[in-house]
Amino acid sequence: MEEGAGRSLLTRPRLVLIVGLLLIVQWSLAVISLLGETPTVDEVVHLPAGVSYWEMGTFRLYPHNPPLIKLLAALPVLQAGPETAPLYREARWGWPDANKAAFAHGFMLLNAPRLFELMAPARLMMPIAAVIGGLVIFDWSRRLWGPWGGLISLTLWTFCPNILAHTRLITTDVSATVIGFAATYAFWHFLRRPTWGLVVVAGLLLGIAQLTKFSLLLLYGLWPLLWLIQELTRGERAGRVRRVGRSAVQGVAMVALSVLVINIGYGFEGTGKKLGDFAFTCQTLTTERETPRPLFRTDPTRQGPDLKAGVLQFRENRFRGTPLASLPVPLPEYYVSGFDDQKLEAEGVPVRAMMFADDWMNASIPPDAISGYPVFLDGELSNESWWYYYLMTLVYKVPEGTWALLLLAIAVIPMASRNRAEAVDEASIWIVPAVVLGVMSFGTNIAIGLRYVLPIFPYLFLGAGRLAPWASGLQGGARTAAIAGIGVGLLATASAALLIHPHYLAYFNWVSGGAKRGSEHLIDSNLDWGQDLKGLHDWLELNAPGERVGIAYFGQVNPEVFNIRAQVDDPSIGSGRPLDWFLPPVLPGTLPERPGQDAGPPEPGLYAVSASLMRGLPWRVYAPDRWAPMSARLGAFRYFESLEPIGQIGYSILLYRVTPADATRLASRWQSAPVEPGMPANPSMGD
Repeated sequence: MEEGAGRSLLTRPRLVLIVGLLLIVQWSLAVISLLGETPTVDEVVHLPAGVSYWEMGTFRLYPHNPPLIKLLAALPVLQAGPETAPLYREARWGWPDANKAAFAHGFMLLNAPRLFELMAPARLMMPIAAVIGGLVIFDWSRRLWGPWGGLISLTLWTFCPNILAHTRLITTDVSATVIGFAATYAFWHFLRRPTWGLVVVAGLLLGIAQLTKFSLLLLYGLWPLLWLIQELTRGERAGRVRRVGRSAVQGVAMVALSVLVINIGYGFEGTGKKLGDFAFTCQTLTTERETPRPLFRTDPTRQGPDLKAGVLQFRENRFRGTPLASLPVPLPEYYVSGFDDQKLEAEGVPVRAMMFADDWMNASIPPDAISGYPVFLDGELSNESWWYYYLMTLVYKVPEGTWALLLLAIAVIPMASRNRAEAVDEASIWIVPAVVLGVMSFGTNIAIGLRYVLPIFPYLFLGAGRLAPWASGLQGGARTAAIAGIGVGLLATASAALLIHPHYLAYFNWVSGGAKRGSEHLIDSNLDWGQDLKGLHDWLELNAPGERVGIAYFGQVNPEVFNIRAQVDDPSIGSGRPLDWFLPPVLPGTLPERPGQDAGPPEPGLYAVSASLMRGLPWRVYAPDRWAPMSARLGAFRYFESLEPIGQIGYSILLYRVTPADATRLASRWQSAPVEPGMPANPSMGD
């Protein structure tokens, strides 16, 4: 296509129409798919926390993440009048660290008859973030590479299965990705035209970004780096001192404005608290106690103390007793303590902190032993991450068409100047992905999902836009082949998203074996995040009505919710049949809270087991005779790995028909010596 012909073909009205259609398609795919799925692990904690912020005027519950997305999601739910009053009358609400897990399960129990109907409007707000992100990606790419480049970038964003998977959820991942990208786009405009108006816009967006996810603190370091690249590559020597001085003042103004936005977002709650008064737990902000303060078990059924209390047995605020202790912190109390919570989990939790003194005093556990999230990669479970984990998630979960276009975009950079942007523009594209991947791979012990590196996606798609000027600069057959290749890559990406619909969380590319074999490589939020419980209930109604089924479910919605809903005489709920279910037996020593549950093997019959539990991940599990979850240890249900499933629900729940022969064969797992009890599931909940 000739460059002039391309411009005449892509008139402004047509461009607006194409952009609008792409965004409508993305929004529609997200909405249609979310309505049929169960709220996932983190959603059922985020939403009740957001409701409590509005109702109680405090951010004490679940400060683990900044509050903006939780606040927005809770708005339509508040209009429906959820039942919450009994939760605030419980004694634990008055504790310094209100228990988010107990509050979330209490909220679900009180509102069980209409739980899914309450959460639906909150979830329907989430895809708006992806639409905004699409507009920003298109506009930035258009300015760098022209309208065709903008459409290439937008198409990759529209049909990215991983963006579609997470933009539907009441979580921070896609919203933080979009707001961080938009903030950096505003700063990029500031670098090109450093006006005070753009200082205000960039500062406001920087502050809003900090109200979505703590990982966006990286922007405070990345933006000065981009400015330095700009100054060294484009700034003239004449007047440099004056420019640097002006930029320094403007940078300070941005930071100050962002801090003001953070404080406004938290309603200035706890702003000015003295540095020495915080009960920090992360290694960076603490020092080891000379003498531990042991916590002894008072409830024989409890495996370990609350996370924060457990850590404080051994650590204390490193600023306490120093001249800095009396320094007032110009940030909200729960912003600071929430960052500390996140930093602790990024570093890994001390093993002894997950135990009562009754246990660690009698165990030979090194004081510096660390336990991170249990992580799974290619069939191996570990309490320590692999540096290449996130690279492998990208290999498995990015569509082949997208990979082809991204690799081609990198390959054409040295071919001609038209394929390259200015130094600061190229830096804006590549620095964030490099830093995010580097920090997550080498600077944390968290490796539980591709969602942690979602912020790199818009930048990669932005870089892919350079394929448009590259193709337009070729001649004859080479140009035709280049345009056809780009079209095939985009079509392959769109096909990947449409073929996996509506099961976007479970997307794996064809090369990795596809979604059916996904659990061979990755689990948790990469595949199985509790989204298919409703799908299981629907399948049982259709294919096994009235049959008793053993359910081992990786999620945070107790399957007993269907039996509560079945008792409600309200056609608008569409509650369906009751669910006759039970918790399958666990391997010996893996569920101490429920003596007798390890009386195996499983009886012949129908079973539904989440892929994460089948692969041995420790997690909370439910039984029909109690609403609160129990902590299953490593490998509790891994015996199902030796059975052949008869089907799958949304690729995340495996169906088994255990025969008498299977039960006899599995009996040896119980007759052998009891397994060594593994570490309990990490006591934190989500991110």
